Amino acid sequence: MSFLRAHGEKQKQERVQQIIDATIKLYDEIGYDKITFSKIALNLNFSRINLYNYFSCKEDIFLLILMQEIRQMVADAEVSFTAPIDDLDAFCQKWAAMLLRHERLLSIFSITNTIILAGASDEQHKEFRQQMHVDYCRLAAVARVALPQLDAEQAIRFINLENSFALVLYPASCEYKKANNITIFYEIGYGTREFIPQFVAYLKVVLAGLLT
Repeated sequence: MSFLRAHGEKQKQERVQQIIDATIKLYDEIGYDKITFSKIALNLNFSRINLYNYFSCKEDIFLLILMQEIRQMVADAEVSFTAPIDDLDAFCQKWAAMLLRHERLLSIFSITNTIILAGASDEQHKEFRQQMHVDYCRLAAVARVALPQLDAEQAIRFINLENSFALVLYPASCEYKKANNITIFYEIGYGTREFIPQFVAYLKVVLAGLLT
């Protein structure tokens, strides 16, 4: 691709999305640690120096990627949960499956507070936090559609709890390790397990506590 500097706000946003798409491609191929501005620029046929016209660091790019991934997950939830679900086990299974459809989100989000935010600009960090609040309020509304017995406060608590555990559980799961070519030692007692059964068990405990 020929990557010329943008003129005007519309072209700038197009360039930003091209940078995001190129970074996603690299992330899927080589992982977070190996990504540099030079590699992003090479992927775009653009100079590394000119990338600084759009971003000050790769962490800011990843916060935009994460915002995009979260919006996609929330949109998925909104079309997946459109009516009440009486069976809590069925709800938990469906919610876990929905979340696992967004493995890149879980993977990036799991290093956000420990790695990405340490290098991100305050401006991008603030925008990320503000947008995440909006998106997770939408997600809480989805939870209330599926489980109308939850009040507004309980729905927010559910989203906070399920999100926190998912970000801890996913990097230790078989799915993550398979995706990243990490050896899994199945024969060693308490070790790596599949994401959905563990997450479903946790969701059931959380909902039992919230609904009693």
